[in-house]
Amino acid sequence: MNLRIILAITAGGALGALFRFYISGLLPVYKGFPLGTLMVNSAASLLLGYIYGLLFWGIDVPSSWRAFFGTGFCGALSTFSTFSYETFSLIRDREYLLATLNILANVIITIALVFVGFVLARR
Repeated sequence: MNLRIILAITAGGALGALFRFYISGLLPVYKGFPLGTLMVNSAASLLLGYIYGLLFWGIDVPSSWRAFFGTGFCGALSTFSTFSYETFSLIRDREYLLATLNILANVIITIALVFVGFVLARR
């Protein structure tokens, strides 16, 4: 792996982590539901779908930009481990309805947004 790719991942990861902190701080929990985590997972899914769509439709995306956005930024922004912990905490606290809602919302919305990003890249 070359230095340019390593630096791109590092810079993207730093910015993704800052965005995650900022967005999660704005919307940490809404009536017991971890809305901030859903928002960052959704944003990362949309962006990753867009990047994948560009590549699929034959638009050249330099490897350093793929590394910056895909691995670095989206990797640090998306919070699957946080999602898992928050879901576990809801189950532990016997908030089964909120836990189920959290699972469904994060899975359905983020998969849908990968598709939306993919379609947007075609335009």
